[in-house]
Amino acid sequence: MEVGYSNTVVLRHVKQALEDLLAGNVCLTEGVREVVQWGWSNHGLNEELFRPFVGVDSETDRFPVGRVRELWATDALAKADEERIAAEDHYREWVMESANILLAAVSAALPTSTFTDPASN
Repeated sequence: MEVGYSNTVVLRHVKQALEDLLAGNVCLTEGVREVVQWGWSNHGLNEELFRPFVGVDSETDRFPVGRVRELWATDALAKADEERIAAEDHYREWVMESANILLAAVSAALPTSTFTDPASN
């Protein structure tokens, strides 16, 4: 099922998140979270394309990434990072394959996307 309409802004954000993930600019956990965040918006794509990311996000949601890491004790952070890296290694191939598939769908949808809901005109 398609979600909403193909919103150019949302698609650009999804594209950037996928490119960052594929390039290794962010850890897998953080990249998956960024993709999932935009998956709830008007992207006009089949929601099933986002399911691998939602699943991996669910499996890795206990791991601290970003600024929240500053609030963790060093020993607890080291243990969490060890577990996170193992989980990321487990899911990496599937996530990267899914990222390439979703990126192709985003790239195909961008040329016909719009900044406003066409149904509201």
